[in-house]
Amino acid sequence: MSASAERSELRGQILDGRYRIGNTIGIGGTGIVFEAERLATLERVVIKMLRPAHSGNPDLMSRVRREIEVARRVFHPGIVPVIDHGTLYDESPYLVMKHMRSESLSSYLRRSGPLNGREISVIMARLASILHSVHRHGYVHRDIKPEHILLNRGGYGELDVHLLDFGVCAAESAPADERARERGRVYGTPSYSSPEQATGNPYVDARADLFGVGITMFEALTGKLPFTGADVTAVLRRIIREDAPRAKVLSPYVDDGMDCLVAKLLSRTPASRYPSARALMRALDPWLADRIRTERALVATLQVAADTSSIRPTARHEMVAA
Repeated sequence: MSASAERSELRGQILDGRYRIGNTIGIGGTGIVFEAERLATLERVVIKMLRPAHSGNPDLMSRVRREIEVARRVFHPGIVPVIDHGTLYDESPYLVMKHMRSESLSSYLRRSGPLNGREISVIMARLASILHSVHRHGYVHRDIKPEHILLNRGGYGELDVHLLDFGVCAAESAPADERARERGRVYGTPSYSSPEQATGNPYVDARADLFGVGITMFEALTGKLPFTGADVTAVLRRIIREDAPRAKVLSPYVDDGMDCLVAKLLSRTPASRYPSARALMRALDPWLADRIRTERALVATLQVAADTSSIRPTARHEMVAA
């Protein structure tokens, strides 16, 4: 069975009497995301669940539950709300999230090319605010990358940023046996992993996420990743053993201050990075002097997909009957 056909029996069905399932909108290594309609309110939502091959994996099931936990415990507008959760017929968990009409930073970069220091700073300042709340509650995202950063227009024309996918996050409260099983495994996307993640160390802290922020900034400023290789092993080996190149070498438009900021984030030793997301927010201040104008100019160039759906609209009488 192809990945796109997995869980196909759910399409068009009513889940737990509350959600009409539509098409698949995303497939990852372990999970599937469907669009759906919440019958009680007729609002469009997304439902995330495990792929069938992983539905009986206790560690992956606990990760879905942790994603629910993060959304419920971390009160920040940049965390996508989890509306509901439940259990499928195979006893694996699912979660229901608000549907976000946004453009990912990865999509934006493919269209726009490299950003300047002011543009990436307004995005990263908002991301750092989200991460400060995440870290304060004892979680480390472990997969910071442009694909997981959503951009949209706020109610007053300001930039709205959301951070997606806490499916591989680490938690201070994780039991010792879970940490033991994680040792030697690399969590997150290899090209955006910190050196400590690349070595399979399960005891990472907030500074691992700041390394991911550094790679994201490097890519946004230069159009290139700092670490590449013929395969995953080669990429991880370079992250562990080599210092990142300087952004200014690859792009003459990167000023000295921004070059130093990114280099600090990309320090191989966690102690040499910024100590916290709040410290990063302060470090970005020199590029935020004209923040409102920069945000509005950036927002004006976003391309947000039309709110179309594959789900058959629910009639009011049908909704009441349900």
